Amino acid sequence: MRKIWAVLAGVLLALGTLVSGALAENPTKLKIAGILSAGKEAPWETSFVSSMDRIIAAKPHGLDIEVNYTENVYDNAEQVFRTYAETGEYDILFGDTAYADAIEKLKDEFPNIMFVMSGSGNRGMGGNAYWVFVHAHEPAFVMGQLAGKLTKSNVVGTVSTFPAEDTNDQINAFFAGAKEVNPAVKQKITYIQSWYDPAKSNEATSAQIAAGADMIYQMSGAFEVCEQKEIGCFGNYVDMSSFAPKSIVASAIVKWDPHINWIIDEWWKVKAEGGKFDAPKEPKWFTWKEGSGDIALNKSWAEKLPADVKKLTDDTIAAIKDGSKTVELNLNEVKSD
Repeated sequence: MRKIWAVLAGVLLALGTLVSGALAENPTKLKIAGILSAGKEAPWETSFVSSMDRIIAAKPHGLDIEVNYTENVYDNAEQVFRTYAETGEYDILFGDTAYADAIEKLKDEFPNIMFVMSGSGNRGMGGNAYWVFVHAHEPAFVMGQLAGKLTKSNVVGTVSTFPAEDTNDQINAFFAGAKEVNPAVKQKITYIQSWYDPAKSNEATSAQIAAGADMIYQMSGAFEVCEQKEIGCFGNYVDMSSFAPKSIVASAIVKWDPHINWIIDEWWKVKAEGGKFDAPKEPKWFTWKEGSGDIALNKSWAEKLPADVKKLTDDTIAAIKDGSKTVELNLNEVKSD
């Protein structure tokens, strides 16, 4: 009997050692490089950094997460990715835009690193190259309803950057929302063919106002004309009301939180459970219901909204969040009426 107990004790001790060893192998730290196409103060990058800060505080899987950023990366993306990869210190290289060319050249050379690209202009490569897409079409739809209800001229406009999938999604939804509540709405669209050009943006805004627009989705980040003319304008990515307190009606908020959490979960599966990176070829994106966005009403506008418009806004938000209303994801280039 003593021999049996000795054997059992030995087995239990061995199992305990294996279990504790397995637990000890689970990563406790995660180091991420955030590779930004512009400066942190730009709305798109601000939304990314703010989301990353929330993830760091939440400590998914109990991880201590460190993130270091390089800003204003675009033409030299390959060199920036390579510099991070060659240090051997980083687990995830997370790019905030179209870095497919750079990632394709490096991903096989550094198979133990997870590479991430975001939005349009990318392509699925599988393996350790992950592709996320941040769509803000649902909040944009709600803003379109506001524009459709608040316009006096029945001309609603959008001034955007390029006709890309991650701008077209919002523009189509914005006009769809406006026309759902006001079929008389005529839409105007101007692409300034630049990611950031305030002069061109202001010119386009002035031209749309001259054509009758009194509600404009200003996606290229310049609100001077909106303020001067005191028309209703809409912002995106972050709450823009502080930039144009008189004219901003609302802003579509982008939240990267579910995308970052998904990336970390995928990394954790490989590092904690074994196996290889196996990214899907299609981009991964999340709905408003899943935490990907929000809408920020400018307080000064919210206080003077007619009761029926405020109720419509609240009801639509609730319906989108509970899944009873679906907003079409339309990526087609938009044309003016």
